[in-house]
Amino acid sequence: MAMDVSSSDHSDDAALNTTINTTPLVDVMLVLLIIFLITIPVALKQVPVTLPNAKNIATQSKPENIIFSVNKDGDIFWGTEKIDDNNAWNKRQC
Repeated sequence: MAMDVSSSDHSDDAALNTTINTTPLVDVMLVLLIIFLITIPVALKQVPVTLPNAKNIATQSKPENIIFSVNKDGDIFWGTEKIDDNNAWNKRQC
């Protein structure tokens, strides 16, 4: 149910224009295109950098390097020798 609010004596006026004005959209798209065309060559410039050759070598831990270790059961070891809690405190003070 549409309601006509125009007066009857202006019947020769053009009908309402219900189309979307795309001119601002085109203007914005052209500005974005220009911005991208300017910034892309700047972003693609490469500076030559000499990178070092890195090697990933796993270090081997030796048993003589390990001072204290604890297994999943909570047992304490000095090197490869199992010790009790009191003995561990005395060896730590050495």
